[in-house]
Amino acid sequence: MNIVVQMIKQSDPMGQMLVGLMLLFSLWSWALIFTRVASLKRVTTANRNFWQRFQSVRTLLEVDRMAMNDLNTPMGQLAKVGVDEYNRIVEDTRSHTRVKDWSFFLDAQFSMAKERIESVFAGLVAPFDRGVFLLAMISSTAPFLGLLGTVWGIMQSFYEIGSQGSADLQVVAPGIASALITTVVGLGVAIPALFFYNYCNNKAERAADEMEELKDLLIVRLKREIFSTFFSENQAQQQYTAPNLGGGHGPR
Repeated sequence: MNIVVQMIKQSDPMGQMLVGLMLLFSLWSWALIFTRVASLKRVTTANRNFWQRFQSVRTLLEVDRMAMNDLNTPMGQLAKVGVDEYNRIVEDTRSHTRVKDWSFFLDAQFSMAKERIESVFAGLVAPFDRGVFLLAMISSTAPFLGLLGTVWGIMQSFYEIGSQGSADLQVVAPGIASALITTVVGLGVAIPALFFYNYCNNKAERAADEMEELKDLLIVRLKREIFSTFFSENQAQQQYTAPNLGGGHGPR
């Protein structure tokens, strides 16, 4: 480590500036790594806990009775939107008693519910990969900055050879060694950034896929429970009016 510090000190101002810039990139990338890994872990754990509880929910209305910790998760917020749309469709259906084409009416209601659920889904999923692209930028930029510092240092070494008129190894080696240190620093910055970019990107995609699975399930359950609700009400009304259908001509 002392050798690395010594070679950085022996570098020219251009090399030292590039090393300083790459060290700033390193600090930036590690700050992003810690924040994104911690955030994705919280989201994944919270969504997994919500999903386990959601599996035991018999109707969408029971979602409102779940704990606030569960409802404040991304999956919980999406499920709450599904409940809101369920209540809206039920209220609209009961208030519009003069609808002639119920098939068209319900199809329009389901389309509006689907659009809202998908809109909220997109907003909840967007923060999952926030800042991850910066890791990709750092991992692709740092090696080239290191290479630039190496090429610049070698140019300086050859210039010293020409000015001193000597190609002795003792004259050339220190300059070339100092030049190569920028490539080492660049790779040291790029490798962790590239690794955690792929890691965070994979975690974000998996979390988004799980959210999409919940979104599709909400839309299916919304339609099923709406039809079940009104089919049950229609059956109850028919049973209530059935004794009056005989017109007084029942068995004597």
